[in-house]
This record gives sequence, C-alpha cells and structure tokens, in this order.
Amino acid sequence: MAYLYVPVITAANGMFVPAKDVGGTLVDAMEDVGGGVNVLKYDDDVPQYVFDAPEDQSVLSGWEEKTKAQVNSDYPGLIP
Repeated sequence: MAYLYVPVITAANGMFVPAKDVGGTLVDAMEDVGGGVNVLKYDDDVPQYVFDAPEDQSVLSGWEEKTKAQVNSDYPGLIP
C-alpha cells in the first residue's frame, strides 16, 4: 500500500477536488491514481487529502508519496 498527500483545488461549484495543476490543466487524483484508492483524511489546514492506494498506481501518477511512518507522524494514529 502506498500513501499519498494530494492537494485540494476548490472547483467553480465550491466543491473540494483532489487535484493538481499540470501546466494549467487540472488533473483529478481520483481519475489519475486509479482504482483501489481510499481517502483516509481531509486536512482543512493544509488543505490536502491523505489517500492510500495500490503501490503501482501511485508510482506511475507522480503524486507526493509518503511512508506509513511519515503519515502517522503528521497525523498520529491515522494508520493502525
């Protein structure tokens, strides 16, 4: 399992979208990373989502990967 920190973009309709800006084009994380993604947390302070995803999908997508220890350091007890 891979853990990802995914930035949040506020869409025109006011919804929070897990996405990144690539040369002026928004790339939706839920579509880019693919199936098997779980949203573990939304952090309004940053703002970002914490995802877990199958290892091979996160490596291919280029999102900010974190280890279990790094996630638990930032969000104590989030991952048992």
